[in-house]
Amino acid sequence: MGQAASAIRNYNKAIELDPDNASAYYNRGNAKADLGQHDDTITDVNTAIRFFPGYVKAYHNRGTAKVTLEQYADAIADFDKAIELEPEDARGYLSRGVVKERLGEYAITDYDTAIRLKPDYAAAYFTRGTERFKLGLIEEAKGISKRH
Repeated sequence: MGQAASAIRNYNKAIELDPDNASAYYNRGNAKADLGQHDDTITDVNTAIRFFPGYVKAYHNRGTAKVTLEQYADAIADFDKAIELEPEDARGYLSRGVVKERLGEYAITDYDTAIRLKPDYAAAYFTRGTERFKLGLIEEAKGISKRH
């Protein structure tokens, strides 16, 4: 907690000296997330996005904060935007799939895409296997099926 608070003080100073510094807002938002201040995280990331609308990591982190706050539809919109901006980044698909699952929606397609983009993405295999198991696709969850 002390490191996050110290980082926030430094980001505050950076913002004071350069109020248009998108990275300072983004990083301060990350530090606030570490402290559980998710509403403040969203505020800082919103500012970062205002200064740099193509900031893919900012959309992803804002989506993650919204998941924590159970703002699932808004989180999916952020992951959709991250995917739109960087369609080859597997993280966006994995994160969107996790939120879809929480909403009771089918997410295997997102996990399949994440795995196609990053074949060594263990988290995507894990979540895909878990969803397949929950959906009763036992043979696929065990890896017996040849389909991915």
